[in-house]
Amino acid sequence: MKFYCCLILLITCFSCTAQHKKFDIQKTYSVEEVLQDINYTEKYLLKFHPDPYRYISKDSLHAFIEAIKLKIIKPLNEMQVRFYLKQIVAKIGCGHTDVAASKAYVKTVEKLSRPILPLNTFLLNNKKMIVINNLSNDSTIKAGDEIISIDGHPLDTVLKTLFSVFTTDGYNETYKKGGIKYEWFKYYYSFCYGFKPLYTVKLKNNTGAVYTCKLNAISSLKDTLILPKKDSIIYIQKIKTCRYSVIDYTKPIAVIGINAFSGRHWKRFFRRTFKDIKDKHIENVVIDLRDNGGGQINDGINFLSYLIHKRFKASFDRKANLLVFNPKLKMNFGTRITPLLFTFFMPEKIKNGRLKHYFFGIPKHRNAFKGNVFVLINGKSFSMSCIAATYLKYKANATVIGEETGGNIAGSNAIINGTLYMPHTHVRIFVPFYHIYHDLNVENNGHGLMPDYSTFYTKEDVLEAMDLDMRKVKELIK
Repeated sequence: MKFYCCLILLITCFSCTAQHKKFDIQKTYSVEEVLQDINYTEKYLLKFHPDPYRYISKDSLHAFIEAIKLKIIKPLNEMQVRFYLKQIVAKIGCGHTDVAASKAYVKTVEKLSRPILPLNTFLLNNKKMIVINNLSNDSTIKAGDEIISIDGHPLDTVLKTLFSVFTTDGYNETYKKGGIKYEWFKYYYSFCYGFKPLYTVKLKNNTGAVYTCKLNAISSLKDTLILPKKDSIIYIQKIKTCRYSVIDYTKPIAVIGINAFSGRHWKRFFRRTFKDIKDKHIENVVIDLRDNGGGQINDGINFLSYLIHKRFKASFDRKANLLVFNPKLKMNFGTRITPLLFTFFMPEKIKNGRLKHYFFGIPKHRNAFKGNVFVLINGKSFSMSCIAATYLKYKANATVIGEETGGNIAGSNAIINGTLYMPHTHVRIFVPFYHIYHDLNVENNGHGLMPDYSTFYTKEDVLEAMDLDMRKVKELIK
């Protein structure tokens, strides 16, 4: 009996200790602690980042950071600190560099019910935001109604604030636009303006009448997204990240959709896909890279080797130093030794104090495709997705349809990442280690790949799940 009593007592004590140590997301940090985290960010982010001053000068960035520090006049919680750190990081124009919550914060909020705006939305090209799903109990709001303001903040002000914390390559905005569509807008809104139990939203309906609703928040644990149904597709072959189908049109069209450049059975998927296209004598192939955030560069080069018929390369470099072994830049053992492995096993040279390596693409002649290539892109076509689209345009004479890619047309920062941990809040900043250069004669104007044919979706197109990009392909094939 005494044994069981002692056991219960130990369990109770352990439980109380665990509850006592539970992370408080509302914990505040003093002004001095916040400023120290900001100073740490400026010092080490700029020290470790491979290309921090491509889109902003050192003096301009420092002046911006000093202006941010003047705003820190009271203690802040972690989310508020992240808001300012994300604004700083966004200024360097690198979509692979971003700020994340501390591990303790992430673990706590995974099962935490937070009050969010009960609307899913879509931002049109003309910067008008329409409602896709009304998740509230107020039946006044209909799909397609336009949001004018939230809690007294005009939509253009809200977008400016949200975009200020969204990292992207260069001066691009389509990546930001794509990043806040559907369910994501309400989370970015609450991140910037706070989670609230009640939201006041001003809207405009289809007749042009303006009305205001006070909406009770819904729980983040009960959030849902309902998208308009699209026509069902029969896939000839499909893996987790890729799918292949053939559309019977005036001429057969092979459609290869790639969600990410990674996954199991990657090489087998493309070997079988391009063999099937060759066996069926299909002359038109569509590569759908919309909403593809990137992936592994070696998988991307394997894919491109079926469509580019001359040897090609992608180069990447970093400063020739030992920063990767600096203990302040956290990474796992495999990532930490990767630069050393590159040195031993990949072609390299030192130029202008930077150590440069190369990936080479060798054409796959057996099942190579030599017909017409169409590439579909949007703002969420990023990283390896942008590289693939750009190489297809300039090396495979592809026709590109959609909107500007989120990834930069001339190169970006990627390959491997390290993590900086802030000394007080333990907020994390992900820092890429290499800069990638495209093997193309294109000017870096701070933007992504522009399409040959731009598509502009109306709210009716969005609500009816119209695919204007594929419609354009069919027009061109006629």
